[in-house]
Amino acid sequence: MNTWIKKNFNTLLIIFVLLQPILDLITGIGIHVWKVNLTIGIIIRILFLIFMIYSVLFVYKKKQNFIYYGLLIIYGLFYLTGIFLYKDGVGVFEEIQGLCRVFYFPVLLISLYSVKEEIRISKMTLMTVLVTYLVCILVPNCLNLGFASYEITKEGTLGFFNSANEISGIISLLTPIMLLIFINCKKIFFILIISIIYLFVILTIGTKTPLLSLVITIFFAYLWFIYKEIKQKRIKKIGLSLIALIIFVTGIILILPRTNFYKNIKTHLDYLKLDNITEVFQDEALIDHFIFSQRLTFLKDRQQDYKSATTYQKLFGIGYLDGAKEAKAVEMDYFDIYYSHGLIGFIIYFGIYGYIFYLIMKERKCLDFTQYMLYVSIILSIFLSFFTGHIITAPAVSLIVVILLLMLVKRKKDYILLIGENNQLERNLTHWVNETNPDKLKIEILLIEKNKSKQKHNLASSLEITKFPSTSNNILKQLMFMINLCWFEIANYQVYKRSCCYQNCDSLKEKLTKIASIDNNIYMDKTNLKNKFIKELLNKSVNVNFIFNNAKNKDAFLLKYPNLKEKCFLLDRLS
Repeated sequence: MNTWIKKNFNTLLIIFVLLQPILDLITGIGIHVWKVNLTIGIIIRILFLIFMIYSVLFVYKKKQNFIYYGLLIIYGLFYLTGIFLYKDGVGVFEEIQGLCRVFYFPVLLISLYSVKEEIRISKMTLMTVLVTYLVCILVPNCLNLGFASYEITKEGTLGFFNSANEISGIISLLTPIMLLIFINCKKIFFILIISIIYLFVILTIGTKTPLLSLVITIFFAYLWFIYKEIKQKRIKKIGLSLIALIIFVTGIILILPRTNFYKNIKTHLDYLKLDNITEVFQDEALIDHFIFSQRLTFLKDRQQDYKSATTYQKLFGIGYLDGAKEAKAVEMDYFDIYYSHGLIGFIIYFGIYGYIFYLIMKERKCLDFTQYMLYVSIILSIFLSFFTGHIITAPAVSLIVVILLLMLVKRKKDYILLIGENNQLERNLTHWVNETNPDKLKIEILLIEKNKSKQKHNLASSLEITKFPSTSNNILKQLMFMINLCWFEIANYQVYKRSCCYQNCDSLKEKLTKIASIDNNIYMDKTNLKNKFIKELLNKSVNVNFIFNNAKNKDAFLLKYPNLKEKCFLLDRLS
């Protein structure tokens, strides 16, 4: 069992991440239709967290985590003791539910960080999650079946989801990831469709958070672009980009009056009897009502409850209930954690968060645009945790925060993908792969099983081998091939440092790698000089790797194709 978990741990985590929109759909339907707060979504998330803890402690044997888990268990016992002592145990089930919901984040962060070398979540996985949320909001809204984002007054629809703040938070945090995917994508139609859906959804939800996050994301991305262009002294591109930005902003401004976002602003101004939005900033009460949605008022009320509590409650928390009713939360994560869980709970929570955050920053990768945009997502998580809440205190959103944090960590090993057919692996890769240093490289094999070959290879048993059935005229087999390919792309998009594909794996070459490997002298005979693959190499930014340490092979190739000199590399160990 433990061996199976270790082999499939990352796959199980990817599946769980991809299931988040489905779990939130179940939660929304459970609350609105079945009228129950404890849904299948919550149960599955708790069970998965227990599975993570088990894997960390007993599969990967990270014994130091006993200290963290033990500390949290001791605090939880003190917290529940306070509920029985000062609230007579009223609503203990709701208090336990609140405790599990809020501390989901630090427990998950500890667990996944301790096995960070085993985790590999791609940007396409997160993009798939984002698109799923968007489509699950778009379709019910178009059919006029979705739930309202607000109970009264304001307009907005949220599909079949329950919490507008949580869903808005997830969309906001994944906006920089969407921008990264777009920049690396050459499919204009795909970018256009997703952009239209994205803009439609964030403008019909009715909340301010996604639109504000989009503005912040574009602002930081544009700063990076300007910095690079100034450094390269490409003034013309700066001018063109500025024109494009002005056109984009103008388009948004023209669309806004037709959106729920704009209608809610107008409704709010009418309710406050204001003629102009600038009048909001003339009074503290108006700022609280319009900008903070009365969160400052909720903060004062919660602060008063805290002051009237006993010393024990101030240390371990006043909980989530006021008598038998749920107390109104501040909806600003830092304050909600402090008041609900007291000084000691706050210190434990942010002590763990701060320490892991420090370790992640200490081990971060060199700054490039990908890392830069990940930092933008983290900045958004910190910013939104303070102003809108439901980020690190909501399991669905906090999972995204944990994944984004772990994507910043520099791996000790580089991931390499080798793609080939059964006979190719046996003939050309066995010696090279088996001699590669496993402490520096993590090599994975994508094996194309042609003609159902039962040939046994002599590759190291520790290698991770993914088997794909080769394409054929059989419709069912083609469908299975496309499903496997789609999953592989979602799970492994841009996670490999290098990926090498053999010439006759054309069906995968274009989709999975921009790096081609030349196998010995395969292209040197006259029958292959006009090969379609070679022509593609001449026209595309594809690197040509000579796997074996044979300089003569490379020189012979360049005699035929001198245009590719800048793209050719002689690789002995791919490191």
